[in-house]
Amino acid sequence: MNLKPLSFSKLKTVPLAARQTDADGEDFGAPYRADGSFSDFLCSLPGLGATRDLIDLRDAILTAHRKKKSIILGCGGHVMDSGLSPLLVRLIEQRLISGLVLTGAAMLQDVEIALSGHTVCTHHHDKTGKGYLITDETGRLINEAINFGAIENWGIGQSVGEKLLDAEPAHLDQSVLATAARFNVPVTVHPAIGVDAFNLHPTAHGESLGATGFMEFRLLAAMMAEASEGVIINVASSVVLPRLFMQAADAAVNLGHTVEKLTAVVIDPAASASAITNVVDRLSQNGGRGIWLPGPDEILLPLLFAAVADALGDSVG
Repeated sequence: MNLKPLSFSKLKTVPLAARQTDADGEDFGAPYRADGSFSDFLCSLPGLGATRDLIDLRDAILTAHRKKKSIILGCGGHVMDSGLSPLLVRLIEQRLISGLVLTGAAMLQDVEIALSGHTVCTHHHDKTGKGYLITDETGRLINEAINFGAIENWGIGQSVGEKLLDAEPAHLDQSVLATAARFNVPVTVHPAIGVDAFNLHPTAHGESLGATGFMEFRLLAAMMAEASEGVIINVASSVVLPRLFMQAADAAVNLGHTVEKLTAVVIDPAASASAITNVVDRLSQNGGRGIWLPGPDEILLPLLFAAVADALGDSVG
């Protein structure tokens, strides 16, 4: 088949002035000057796309902080493993977050940091390469805390945080859970039985894990019941925490509470459809706003809260 190229001589065009503006010149970025301030750096960024979402999120956090509304931060294990524990500790100390929600992996790594000052390789086998080995001290501390917490009717976050304060490990000041317990900031931990390594430790008891884990979900529902006009940020958890946030909000609404006008955010470069649907879309439905920042948490989270601290100035500790 022989094709003859089309002639474009009669192709219709429109004047440039008739075209809809995509990116206004006022929103363009500008080169950063080496002698500038952090505020100058923020102003040098383009006011478009992810930068605009980041600034909007900063403003939502500032508004929630000034109005004493909830600012709840949910973290998967990668947040701890990427070196952000000192930032989370500082946010608790500055009262810039009102609550923390952690996966079991995030809690495990926080305890490792408190005990050793670093996180460890997830998979460790014996010399034959056949037997999966569990870190003794980490699993023992966590499970002893959970077993005691079940007796006291505590959740996992409180149980492990109090245990760390009592044990006074070498790097206690780096522990997010211990700092939250010290400052009385609510933190819930949501393990996945059979997935989190501390489940395999000899001191683990399913009854205790179930009792304290269910208490955590009820506590998260209470946090969501008080979250209206606040900010929910889900970082580096694509499955567990997004579903938990949604289910906890649904439970609160079912019990007669109002959950509305939330700024619901996912920070994750490869967020799952579940995370986008459950957090960004569903939690923001009732008069709120959903934001997805598709970038690395080790850059975006420090940048976000540096922008918050810069805006608050001396009014934050």
